[in-house]
Amino acid sequence: MRGKELVNDMIYTYFMLVTMILGVMMVLGTHFMPDVRFGYEAFGTPLQYAAWGTLPNIVMYAKKELTLKQFLIRKMIQLLLVEIIVINVAIPAQIVEARNIEVVVALAVGILVVYIFTHLIEWFQNYTMAKRMTEELLVFQKKHE
Repeated sequence: MRGKELVNDMIYTYFMLVTMILGVMMVLGTHFMPDVRFGYEAFGTPLQYAAWGTLPNIVMYAKKELTLKQFLIRKMIQLLLVEIIVINVAIPAQIVEARNIEVVVALAVGILVVYIFTHLIEWFQNYTMAKRMTEELLVFQKKHE
């Protein structure tokens, strides 16, 4: 992935993450803390988490095309960085100190689900675009035969 591609990917990923983070926060919040109510400042939290979660996309930057092995290794590193960064930003110190490991594990699983779902959506959109471009190319070739 190159410069402009990387920036476009990060912007796209950011907005997709905000939406999915809201869903994870709703599910985890209603399960672990159903009585908690927030003020308007809580609207900023998914925006911050998405920004932090987008930063590891930089791992995918490369000046040349990656091999499949390089690509997969970088994706694993990216997932690991997303997990570490978001958990450290999202989990208050008192939860870790209270050794409430259930919350941390649930958040880690939620992050993994969002990561996989984000990539599936991206893959589907790329597949659809490639299919459409192929069809348009075939039509173009038939017109110019």
